[in-house]
Amino acid sequence: MLAAFCFGVTIVLQRWVAKEGVSSATALSLRFTIAGMLLLAMLRVAGRPLLPPPGERFRAIFLGAGLYTFEATSFYLALQRGTAAAVALLFYLYPAVVTIVEVVLGTMRVRAVTVVSLVLALVGGTTVAVGGGRVAITVSGIGFVLCSVALFSTYVVAGHRVIPRTDALTAATWTALGAAGGVTAIGVGQRALHAPSGRAMLAIATTAAATAIAFTLFFVVLSRLGPSRTAIVMALEAVFGVVLSAVFLGESLRPLVVVGGVAILAGAVLAAVSQPAEQQEAAPPP
Repeated sequence: MLAAFCFGVTIVLQRWVAKEGVSSATALSLRFTIAGMLLLAMLRVAGRPLLPPPGERFRAIFLGAGLYTFEATSFYLALQRGTAAAVALLFYLYPAVVTIVEVVLGTMRVRAVTVVSLVLALVGGTTVAVGGGRVAITVSGIGFVLCSVALFSTYVVAGHRVIPRTDALTAATWTALGAAGGVTAIGVGQRALHAPSGRAMLAIATTAAATAIAFTLFFVVLSRLGPSRTAIVMALEAVFGVVLSAVFLGESLRPLVVVGGVAILAGAVLAAVSQPAEQQEAAPPP
């Protein structure tokens, strides 16, 4: 829930930065670079390994430079072509995608509690998106947000499978640094990087701090809950984003958003406290 809250903070601050006229390339490049530097400092202070273990280093960097770079870019391109409500409505399909992928890969079994929590998250996410404002998006916007869904779902599943021995803080650091390198390269190629104003820079730095915390907690949760349950719990990001937007950006908070938020919260709690079937089978008899 704290990770989802931090991601919700980044949504609000990025919306404000966008209104200030800062390009997505500039905002994302600074966000991930500062987050990476903060995480490197945290690694040093905490005495954690600066590098992933041999065999997982390239994979950890690829999660950021490959998957997260293009996921974040696709998400912002979608926001340029549709309302936030429409983008959220489509993006929060990803818990279902992650669950289906896990079932297909044979890493989890379909259980009633998982289905119920997933339905609550999907219905709640839809209600929050529709209740949050006007739903309108172009065909290209739909394509970008679906691309973002596919990339983020891959990121969630891959993060659990390809770097199992990497410390959570180390994984978060190299995801941020990899994304920083990828987004900066895109910005340089498009000549889209520029110096933001002082207020915008402060907002971006705050976003980076929230990102550093969110990334670290995300990998901690992923190692404890697994991809599908993590994705369901992270749907709370939509609720926090809408509520914080209402508080700090003056956006309306409609009754439907509250109803949807309660549904997502119920699904998240149910997913978090439920024990996977494979763990139940492995538990010793009483």
